[in-house]
Amino acid sequence: MTVRSRLERDMDENALKLTSSMDFDEHIFHYDIIVDYAHVIMLEKQGIISRESARKILKALRKIEHEGFESLSKKFEDVHEAIEARVIEIAGGDGKRMHTARSRNDEIATCLRLFSRDRIIDILAEILNLRSVLLKKASEYRNAVMPGFTHLQYAQPTKLSHHMIAWHDMIWRDFERFVNAYSRVNLSPLGSSAFSGTSFPVDREFTAELLGFGGIVENSMDAVSSRDFLIECVFACSSLMLSFSRICEEIILWASEFGFVELPDEFASSSSIMPQKKNPDVAEIIRAKAGRIVGMLTSAMTIYKAMPFAYNRDFQEMNRVLFDVMNETLLSCRVLTGMIEKIEFNRDAMREKAGKGFSTATDLANLLVVKGVPFRTAHRIVGDLAKAGNHIPSAEKLKEVCMKHGVDAGIDEEELKRAMLPELSLERKTSPGGTSDENIRRMIESRAGAIRDDENRVAEMKKKINEAMERLYEMVKRYEGQKG
Repeated sequence: MTVRSRLERDMDENALKLTSSMDFDEHIFHYDIIVDYAHVIMLEKQGIISRESARKILKALRKIEHEGFESLSKKFEDVHEAIEARVIEIAGGDGKRMHTARSRNDEIATCLRLFSRDRIIDILAEILNLRSVLLKKASEYRNAVMPGFTHLQYAQPTKLSHHMIAWHDMIWRDFERFVNAYSRVNLSPLGSSAFSGTSFPVDREFTAELLGFGGIVENSMDAVSSRDFLIECVFACSSLMLSFSRICEEIILWASEFGFVELPDEFASSSSIMPQKKNPDVAEIIRAKAGRIVGMLTSAMTIYKAMPFAYNRDFQEMNRVLFDVMNETLLSCRVLTGMIEKIEFNRDAMREKAGKGFSTATDLANLLVVKGVPFRTAHRIVGDLAKAGNHIPSAEKLKEVCMKHGVDAGIDEEELKRAMLPELSLERKTSPGGTSDENIRRMIESRAGAIRDDENRVAEMKKKINEAMERLYEMVKRYEGQKG
């Protein structure tokens, strides 16, 4: 039932099963229909097919769209063939004109870009929700003190708000990667035909406009044979999932021995045998999905790395990667946002451990520097205190160690106490981006403003696409003789 042309025998059953993409083409069923709409309308506009043929084809496509993907026969290589066969079945001989001046090569490339474009916008919207939640948590726990870590060892005190802003900024960069990818994805290959263009007087700019694209991929060979836009989308997803994985790793750690968080019941599971357990399964699954998605990025790049121009069927295996990765990333973003929104942080547990491991040692060294001691000497003095286990030294003990290094800083008990207090340590970090309350307030406010700006950017993207789709469907209805 597939298009065989010069071939006399049907494809081997197992070969068809191997090469068919019908098991995952549902992801682009809607996009194939709207690409067909735009192409047929263009063909009629350019005088390539008659208005009556266009009307019959568009009416058939509307019927197929209404019936849905499940109504299509699965005995085809792909959704494009299945739809065309169904159009011919409904519209008769006129349906055979639908594929004029087009190849499956430019058709699939267009469908993939439309799918990617919509998923990018969906992911951007979910990232905005996540960023808003992170800033909300930063505001709610603005002055909550917690330990900071390097090498997963207690290092210096910090604030939960500072940590949440760090998460936000990591995610914010991923947001920008998707925005940048969008500008390259949102270009139309339609009308490029197999790879060398067509002798028919097609209007590529017109179909691009109908589909809401920002322009066309001009070179017809490049348009059908390049999948760097696909790889870029998968990379942007991989980067975002890596960010999610790091966040989930910390949530898992904080929910265990650290006791910093209480996981929401809706985003945890219990043990099948141990009734006391509350397991961070959701965070673990997102962490695992990140690894799988990185593997799929490698898979897509490996398929693509030595692909000769122009079209090769190998591309089909990259499509499956694109669909899985973008859908999994979208779902993971929604779930992570919901989990973080409902997480409760244990302020007391965090504060209790904020000073653990001599975490204000750097502050003590800095105090010695202020008193005139060279930093490297101060570093050694405080290092000697740490080595001896004097994590809360008296002024007398500090003086004793200082004298061994040939200095007398003249620090009294009150100065020493203030230097060692985590809350005061945090407020002394006034350098840009540091943990002082003024810095935290400013960072939250500026990022809240950025979110509002980014919401407007995404809304504008959606608006342009929605307006184009409304115009396209309005034109389809006109061919059917319907009113707006």
